[in-house]
Amino acid sequence: MSDIFISYAHEDQERVKPIVNVLEKHGWSVFWDKTIPPGKTWDNYIGKALEESPCVLVVWSHSSIQSDWVKEEAEVAKKKGLLVPLFLDTVEPPMGFRRIHAADLSDWKNNKAHQGFQLLIGAIESKISSATLPVTDSLPVSKPDSVSFEGATQTSPQRKSERQPFGNVSWAQKNQIVIAVAVVMLVIFGVVWSMNQSSSKVEDKSALSIEVAKVNNEADFRRKAEAARLKAVKDAKAEAARLKAEKDAATRREAEAAKTRQEADVRRKAEDARLTAAKDAKAEAARLKAEKDVVRREAKPAKLSADKKTLAIPQEVEAKKTLNIGDEYGGGKIAWLDATGQHGLIAAKADLSEVYAWESAKQACAVIGDNWHLPNKDELNKLYLTKSAVGGFSGYYYWGSTEYSANNAWYQDFNGGYQGYDGKADGWCVRAVRAF
Repeated sequence: MSDIFISYAHEDQERVKPIVNVLEKHGWSVFWDKTIPPGKTWDNYIGKALEESPCVLVVWSHSSIQSDWVKEEAEVAKKKGLLVPLFLDTVEPPMGFRRIHAADLSDWKNNKAHQGFQLLIGAIESKISSATLPVTDSLPVSKPDSVSFEGATQTSPQRKSERQPFGNVSWAQKNQIVIAVAVVMLVIFGVVWSMNQSSSKVEDKSALSIEVAKVNNEADFRRKAEAARLKAVKDAKAEAARLKAEKDAATRREAEAAKTRQEADVRRKAEDARLTAAKDAKAEAARLKAEKDVVRREAKPAKLSADKKTLAIPQEVEAKKTLNIGDEYGGGKIAWLDATGQHGLIAAKADLSEVYAWESAKQACAVIGDNWHLPNKDELNKLYLTKSAVGGFSGYYYWGSTEYSANNAWYQDFNGGYQGYDGKADGWCVRAVRAF
């Protein structure tokens, strides 16, 4: 027979072993090897050890509270009054064992001075010492005195009178006394049994009330925790939405600022181009006026008849007004002439200073004034055919004002002459033109 029977989960074997070593050093025999030998059964090996041990040490842990074997062994120990529980983990024991105090060894590091370990040792000593108290008879047994007479034995009359507790009481009176005592004993037994039952019911109701209150508290705690979690998730989503809205607003403001800067730059460059074209146009007008004045001064103030001589001066002046492609004229260079030689298309002397999207290119040409504009598809091709005479082309691809679709417009390759269409958002070179 072992002094101590340890009930534990197999997963905790390595954690239980240090406790077993300390108990054995204390002088106690410990049954804790749950391996059933060949030819043995649970009843005649583990069950027998459980029944014979005066102290049953039940180890509560995360694993053992799930073990049916541990709970069954603990129930047997509880019924016999031999249960000494301890905690290896901070867990809640199964139902039926929660009101029994247990030694807390969850933070025990093989230290004999540990408070929980000291309580455990005290409880074990109490169980073992109670089981080993000596048993004594309540009344001594004596033999009656006897006297021998010539081989015969006769009981002494004096001893015989001493063995009659009721003296001269009759047998009927004796029976009545016995019956009365029995009735009193039955009444006392009934009262005690009733009190025990009432106490048991009160304890059961109290335990049930405690369990119900505990379950309600746990449910309320879980409900509040879930509500807090949902609120935290909602707040996090609201904060993410707010940050996204702020980021989107900042992006829109930056895009609008960039667009405003670009439009201001286009207007500035267009204004510069307009002023340059106006200055060139004034210079060209002054030059033509000077040439005309020279012709007038050189003409002889003679009175001629209304014949061919009369028309000689105008024809001579007209001859000097003959225009050619590539001539500087009207603030630019002539890019194309019609059949009369007096009307055609003037191109700006140089490209605008940078590439433009299609819509910006139209605006940049329009703000120059004096009918300067982005050439249409036909004008763009005329400009390509006389590009050598006009000069100043710095790029390969140039925008035309003719639309192909809502999102595309025509352009021309000034390297090979190919005309195609492209997205209006792309950036190409720009050369302004105007008719005269």
